[in-house]
Amino acid sequence: MYERVKNLFQDAGLTAGRIVQLLFFEDTNKATDAFIVFAPNNGTPIRSDLGSEYYVMVNVIGPNDKRAATVQAVQSIIDYVQANPMADECVGYIQNMGAIPAPVLTEEGRIVFRLQFACTYGE
Repeated sequence: MYERVKNLFQDAGLTAGRIVQLLFFEDTNKATDAFIVFAPNNGTPIRSDLGSEYYVMVNVIGPNDKRAATVQAVQSIIDYVQANPMADECVGYIQNMGAIPAPVLTEEGRIVFRLQFACTYGE
């Protein structure tokens, strides 16, 4: 599911200007690079013929000197998901869990927002 959410965000232009990564953050050691990392983060039991919730963690990681731009990117993601909860049939219904959490800083001074989404999907 995390790859489906990545595709949804890319198609919506929400990853523009960021290096897209899957599963883990791998720093390029360039202070000006920005990243977005998609990874699975648990979910509800998966049962045949029933919808299940898949949790996806999306880490938005900013360059060292562009904290306001990173906050704006995070808000754009939240706004898009709120306005388009059924934008992709491969994802199903997507919603943000926990709003926008407090940011954390990496040792290198990058701001990180860890957004979590629940995707309800069933075939």
